Order: sequence, then C-alpha cells, then structure tokens
Amino acid sequence: MIPFNSAFVVGALPSGLYAALYLHDHGVNVFVSELKQRSADEKFEHAARLLQQVGVPFEFGQNTASIVAAFDVVVVSPGVPREAPIILAAVQMGKLIVGETEIAAYAGLSVLAVTGSNGKSTTTALLGEIVAQEYPDAVTGGNLGTPVSQLLVEHPLAGRAVLEVSCFQLETVHAFHPRVAIFSNLVPNHLDRYGTMEHYFATKKRLFENMTADDAVVLNWDDPALRALGSMLSPSIFYFGLGDGVFSGAHVVDGVIVFKDATRTVELFRETDLRIRGRHNVANAMSAALAAFLYGISPDAIRRAVRGFNGLPHRLEYVGTAGGVTFINDSKATTPESVMTAADAMPGPYAVILGGSSKGVSFDKMARHLAQDKNLVSAIVMGATGPAIEDSLRKAGMKTVVRVESLEDAVSDGVRLLSAGGTLLLSPACASFDMFRDFEQRGDRFREIVQGRLGAFTR
Repeated sequence: MIPFNSAFVVGALPSGLYAALYLHDHGVNVFVSELKQRSADEKFEHAARLLQQVGVPFEFGQNTASIVAAFDVVVVSPGVPREAPIILAAVQMGKLIVGETEIAAYAGLSVLAVTGSNGKSTTTALLGEIVAQEYPDAVTGGNLGTPVSQLLVEHPLAGRAVLEVSCFQLETVHAFHPRVAIFSNLVPNHLDRYGTMEHYFATKKRLFENMTADDAVVLNWDDPALRALGSMLSPSIFYFGLGDGVFSGAHVVDGVIVFKDATRTVELFRETDLRIRGRHNVANAMSAALAAFLYGISPDAIRRAVRGFNGLPHRLEYVGTAGGVTFINDSKATTPESVMTAADAMPGPYAVILGGSSKGVSFDKMARHLAQDKNLVSAIVMGATGPAIEDSLRKAGMKTVVRVESLEDAVSDGVRLLSAGGTLLLSPACASFDMFRDFEQRGDRFREIVQGRLGAFTR
C-alpha cells in the first residue's frame, strides 16, 4: 500500500523514471524533475517519451523548488546527493525524502536483500538464479542494474524479489523489510560521501531496521565487524565462513559446503560445482546458498543453480586469449579490496590496469599486497587516481609501474609487458566517472579494444 497521494520524483534515469511510472500506475499524482538538460543523454529522450505517453508532467534542466510544496513526498534515486539544493529545499519544507527502493515495501514483495562492500552483485545474481529455480515469479535487480520499480512495471505479477541494496539506497529507506538479508563484508568504501567508516557502517546497518525475529540475517563470520554485529540484531542470525568457527550457518567441510546447526547437517553444494573462479566466489556462493536455504529453497535447487551459474559481466569476465595473453574484464572492481581478491585469483603472470575516479579511500594496503605478489609483472595506472596509486605502489617497493593516458594505451602497454605470456587484468580499484559514464561502459570499452586486437590477431 502506498502511504501518500502525490510525489515529486527527482531524476529521470531508470530509478526515477520507473518509480514515477509505477506510482502513476497505482493512482499517485506524480511530477518528474531532472536537473540535466533533456539533450544530455539519450536515456532522457526515452524517459520523456514514456512520461508523455502516460500523461506524467516533467521538467528538464532545472529542479523547481516551488513545485515541491504541492506534493506529499520527494522520491529520490540513489545517485542524487543528499546535499543537492532540491533535497535541502524539500527537507526545509518538511517533506519526507523517500528512496526508490521503498517501492518494494509498497508492492508487498517478499524480499531477499544483499548488501556489502564487495561481492554483492555476484551474490545477488546467483541468489536470484537459485530462488527462480522454485519460484518462477521471482525477479532480480536493485543496485545490480534494474531498479525494483522497473522490475515491477515490467513484471506486475512478481511476488518475490532478490535485490542488491547499496548504502546510497539505504539512506532513504523507511518501511523496506527483507525476509532474508545478506551482509557480505565490510571494507572502506564511499568515504568521499560518508567521511568515516562509522558513518558508512551505520548506513549499511539500516538494512535491518524493520526486520523481526521471524526474519533471517546472513553475516560473514570471517569479517570481525560483521561477526560482532550479529549479537546486536533482532532477527535470527546465521553465518558463513571459509575459516573455522562454531556457528549456525554455512561451513566448508572437505570441499563440501554444508548448512550446520545444533541439530542437523545438510549438504548445499560442492566447491567443484562452481564455474566462477576465485576463493572469494566460494564465499559469495556460500552466502547465497545459505540465504536461499533459510528462505526454504531445497538443496537440489541450490545445486542446480550453482552448477549453471557463469558469473557476471565485468566481474572477472573472460574476454579472450591471443598471442599468449588472456584478457580479463574486472571493471566492477571499484575498491582496493576487490583488486586484491582478483589478484589472488590469477593463476600465473599478470599485469593489472588500475585507476579511475576517487572514492576517498587509501590505496596503501592494496599496494603492499600487489608489491608482494610474485605473479605480478607490472601495474598500469590511469585516470584521476593514477598518480596516487603509483605513489602507493612505489612506496610499497614496486618497481614496474607504467602511467598511461587512456584505456587503449593501457591495453597496448599491457600486451607489450606480457610478451612472454600471461593475463592482462582490468581491475581498477576505483569508480569510473573521470573517464566513463559507469563501470559497465568502462568494461564494455575494454572488451571492444580487446576484441579488436583478437580480430587482428586471427586475420
């Protein structure tokens, strides 16, 4: 049930657009306001056409504060900063600020939610495939790529949703209520927005605000902060972990992932069932399997989905091999910790492409990790954070660091540096906004460059 009659929606990209369409379809008086010009993005032209078709009024090129007064709430997309003038004006007027993710609560969806600093997209995608094995009405999206409002517009009969939920989305939740929630790990991230780890962690913990003892939370036993978090929460707590520990949840026993508590042990899947590489993906799959099991999905369905899961684009994605060089697209790696995880998954000599826009985090720990990696032939740095990453790497004792101006140059230098063979890994450790629209565009461009080289090699 929607608890308001009118909404001023900020933003005309998919989160805002589909929030407006969903609310309009359910009888809410809606106005859409986009600060950028309509001509700035082809997606805005698409949005304008859809809004015109259903009769939703809109504006581009400005956010008119005086219009806000006529509406009950302001609905924001996760990309809209809290300090945006239109948001500050709405708060001053006493308007409730509602995030697009709240629509899951209005629709009465049964939600399985995933948050965390790293690994949440892979975990969400796999969990979605597991749940769909037994519930064909389930949809998967959220921060993963498709907003929940869009899922509901396109699948109005959906009864269940597996949603990746970012900290930006959690800033504006009020009634959002997962039945099962995963918190994969906690490392420094988005400190450009939150300033401190305490603020960042507190925002993440909003995922659990409306959960009760009838719900289940899945936490990472190997993460000290999340292990400690369990005792502070009201829902039933379960853990997953690659290391030893006495807890109810998912364990690895001789290569078999099992659910174990005080009364039973149930096999969920085997490590050999996984097609995606890296020890971190064993942990991702453990958390997804555990959440699905707690939701009532059978172990047989879990095994089928795990065996058929090929991973996500832009996450350790195999692009091709030519001239002895294998190209891996890990553009989704936007934190230093995710780069360290990717590096640990490399089977032999490799070079890594690093750099992008800043998220306010330190690169020193990553630099030390890479400098000690005997498989690493060279680091290639680019973008706004290139100088800072190079400085951290050299301070850590790394000798071979190459700075380039473009992704095309990075690929060319990487191939040259791997003349004896190996893997060229795009794993930037940073956001993409200095050079690309988003990490997908960055990964797509890497794929295009590589495929051009593969084509030339085969001619």
